[in-house]
Amino acid sequence: MPNIFYSAFFTVVFPIYKVLHKKRAYGRVEKHLELARQYLAENSINCAELAKVNPRDTFKGIFWNALESYRGLARFKSVEKRIVYENEHIIQGAIAECAKQNAPIAGISIHQGAFELLHRALCRYSEHVHLITDSIGDMAFREVLKDLRSDPHLTEYHPDETGRLIRELFRTKGILAMVIDQGKHTKGNTVSLFGRPSTLYLRLPQKINEMGAGIVTFRTWSEKKRIVIRFEKYYPPKYDAGIENAENAAPSESPLVTGIAREVETWIAEHPEQWSWNYHGNFIATL
Repeated sequence: MPNIFYSAFFTVVFPIYKVLHKKRAYGRVEKHLELARQYLAENSINCAELAKVNPRDTFKGIFWNALESYRGLARFKSVEKRIVYENEHIIQGAIAECAKQNAPIAGISIHQGAFELLHRALCRYSEHVHLITDSIGDMAFREVLKDLRSDPHLTEYHPDETGRLIRELFRTKGILAMVIDQGKHTKGNTVSLFGRPSTLYLRLPQKINEMGAGIVTFRTWSEKKRIVIRFEKYYPPKYDAGIENAENAAPSESPLVTGIAREVETWIAEHPEQWSWNYHGNFIATL
């Protein structure tokens, strides 16, 4: 379908959705945005993007980015030619450094922008990408999505297969691909985002980092003429141990988790209209 159809569809459907979800998804987004703005103001942090965004912007962003994701997975040329990669030297350097130690890496991100494209993007850098996903929708939808995600260099795992995933990751010296801001039936790490307790699912990246794997953070966001996939930071193997020795951090604190949480907060603030504020696991404190 052409974009004009989807624009008309969103224009018609969103007001109905808003009315039906005023006390649920729409209401949560409204309150989350307001509290985030209050936090930034109280801490004298200037963020023009977050100041002007409204709930409709976020739902529109999620709608269009999902569409871009599925078009990209279906290899639409109109999407593929818009993808640009930034800071590739970060992941290339991480792979080279970890190769010297005979170690794999993890490429981790969040549900922002056309995030489904991130997993396949990692296949540019390794013949062995291990993708961990959670169950969404019914069986038929999961099979369609798995088929769309498929790539000769990518293997998909359910969270129950974590043990097998870790064995294969270290055997192939490949890349673990996962998003860390949503999860079901699994325990995450409590972090602070915009001054409020939330959850990031970093236990697996944290574990393999302790075992000797490096971590690269990366993200995507959509612009009018570009879909940007940008690599951000490299965390070397056994990062927490190195930082604790250097800075004498408290044993209960994890510099790795804290550092990634600060990155995620920045990503959300820079493109707040493209993050899923309405997810139930976000901001676990009572509104």
